[in-house]
Amino acid sequence: MQWAKRLTGASILLLLIGVVSYYNAMPSMFEELDPAQSHMLELEPGDSGEVEIAALGEYVALRLEGDESADLRLVDSNGQEDRGSAPTSFDIVRTGEDGTSYVPVRVFRSSGAGEYTLYNDGATTLWFVDDVSAQAALFTEPWFVVMMVGCCLGPVLGVIGLILMLIGWGSRGKENTPVVLDNQGRLPTTDELYRQYHSIEEEPGSDIPDPFADTRQSGAIEPVPHEDPPNEESESDWKGWDEG
Repeated sequence: MQWAKRLTGASILLLLIGVVSYYNAMPSMFEELDPAQSHMLELEPGDSGEVEIAALGEYVALRLEGDESADLRLVDSNGQEDRGSAPTSFDIVRTGEDGTSYVPVRVFRSSGAGEYTLYNDGATTLWFVDDVSAQAALFTEPWFVVMMVGCCLGPVLGVIGLILMLIGWGSRGKENTPVVLDNQGRLPTTDELYRQYHSIEEEPGSDIPDPFADTRQSGAIEPVPHEDPPNEESESDWKGWDEG
């Protein structure tokens, strides 16, 4: 129970630290994740721009909420178009510092490294952002790191502490169970101790009568009948008579 209390207290403390750190990390989070503040390209309708793509990167094209059509082209230096892929559930809508919502319309995860040209063929503004670089920049912010540790580690310790507490409550009533002597004043057997510890009632008719119960209660043991050996003298007399 001591460890359960310690882990629960540590969990609450880490969650409080995570919440406090979140409010201190918000300015840096908006600075790196708000497409209006941090982007590689911002293209008006009909515009195009050059962008440098790195290997193993993750790049997202976004538009304002309400216009979720891609209407863009990403062309490499050889004239080959990279169509990217449709957004998944992991590509969430992003909220800017002013409350504006930005919706992912196209994601580029496996593009080859090199120079590309991005064309905005839609009717609204297009933002092109580098997610990997933005996330890496966040982990250099101390408040963000403290927030991640508190919010991720706190619930884990809380669950472990709750499990230990439930285990402790379940075994509390069985820790100090005394050994009870039977009516005859003898120590119980191993099977009887097991049933007593686990609160198992003995089934009727399962007792085997003790063959020495009567003698134990009276305190005296009856002697066992002893048979005398055969009389050798009488046997020799019989043989003498038979032989004349």
